[in-house]
Amino acid sequence: MKNINEEVLDKSEQKDSGDHKELVSGGISAFSTRLIGMGLNWLFALMLARSTGAAGTGIYNLCQSLMNFSNSISKLGSDTLMTRFGAQYKAQRKMGWIKDLYNKSMLVSVPLSLLVSTIIYFFAEEIAGDVFKKPELFPYFRIAALALLPLTVFQISTGGIRGLKKIKQYTFLHNVSNFIFGILILGSIILFTSRRDLYVPVITYVAYITLTSVLSVYWWLKYSNYLSTQSEAGINFREKFWIGISLFVAAFASLIRGYADTFILGRYATIEDVGVYRNAFKVATITRIALIALLIPAAPRFAELFAEGKMDELRKSAQFVTKIIFWCSAPILIIVILGAPFIMGLFGKEFLSGSISLIILAVGQFINAATGPVNSVLIMTGKQKLNRNLMVAATILAVVLDLWLIPRYGAVGAACVNAFGVLLMNAVPFILIKKYYGFYTLDFKDMFNINPRTFLSELKKALKPEKKKKKDNSDTIEDQISNIE
Repeated sequence: MKNINEEVLDKSEQKDSGDHKELVSGGISAFSTRLIGMGLNWLFALMLARSTGAAGTGIYNLCQSLMNFSNSISKLGSDTLMTRFGAQYKAQRKMGWIKDLYNKSMLVSVPLSLLVSTIIYFFAEEIAGDVFKKPELFPYFRIAALALLPLTVFQISTGGIRGLKKIKQYTFLHNVSNFIFGILILGSIILFTSRRDLYVPVITYVAYITLTSVLSVYWWLKYSNYLSTQSEAGINFREKFWIGISLFVAAFASLIRGYADTFILGRYATIEDVGVYRNAFKVATITRIALIALLIPAAPRFAELFAEGKMDELRKSAQFVTKIIFWCSAPILIIVILGAPFIMGLFGKEFLSGSISLIILAVGQFINAATGPVNSVLIMTGKQKLNRNLMVAATILAVVLDLWLIPRYGAVGAACVNAFGVLLMNAVPFILIKKYYGFYTLDFKDMFNINPRTFLSELKKALKPEKKKKKDNSDTIEDQISNIE
């Protein structure tokens, strides 16, 4: 018979195994959708590069970046408001309030998006010539301006869909549908016309954003019972509006950090350089694919353990997740480094110059993955303000470094700044977790003490989902984590 200590040990091991299984299996469905979306994204990028070259890819990415940046202004945080308060009012069965919030969000954002797109349209020549120092871009910016209204409507509608906890539909709209439409439109142009000019990328972009926006509105009307619901003016919209402004400020800082390298590269380098760099970045993100997979179930689990004061279990969970991410990401990094010229060559010979940028970006993304879900640990344990302040500081530093290095070193300088920013945004939380909670997410002593066969066996067991539990909790899990990624 087992003694008491052995029984306690067995129960502890079983508990750890159950926690690990929950962490790994919780995000499988959503991750699969994102993986499909990533594959479609690469296919679209490959088709675009092969048909219009680096210049066409550069124009597409500059127009897309300009619209995403402008959209952050036109929506004013309304998409996050629809998610946050939509979920709250749905739980209270106040569907009339949700409809009222949607109507008022549109009443503010639609005129604003029309104003901003009008400014871009009529000042496209000044934006292209004075901001980017590339006067030849102005006709493309004018066409792209037509995408701002459908993009704004899309963001607000999908925010509402997520608030209604229709997470599969939300994930499909954000990660799959746009690239499906893009592939179909671009493929039709390639197959049925002889047109290969640089207008093709921006026309394709406007067309697929418009189609995706229509689909998002259709699903919103369907799942919110919009047409059969009576609007109820029970919402203090002014209060909600200022909450939205606060959310907008934080999101705007993150957006600046995300697009600063593209904008500055667009000003000081060639359009072709922008296209090569953005494709290198898309490929490099595969290095963090395991992080994306495990982030979904991990974050709410961290919050739960912290709320219950189970710090030792929090440590074990964080280190287990990081261990899996590290060993799943390391082989991908090696493949990307060794095969960088071959991978970039798939897009065309003119993309070979992005091989060094790809390696640098991949190393940065690996650092992001290998340190584990450090930002999620901070956010889920009540340190979200600290994380926000770090993001703002990193954004300011990144912009300064971009302005210094990109004029001198082009895409390679942009890649170095990006990798440094990722290092900063992960190394500081990595150290702070040790300071506040007494452990590192990456357990250096245990990391290399591993039997590959045992590790694969444990991972295989963890990947066997409990179907009933997954059905009950998968939407809730992704909804909780959706604002953190």
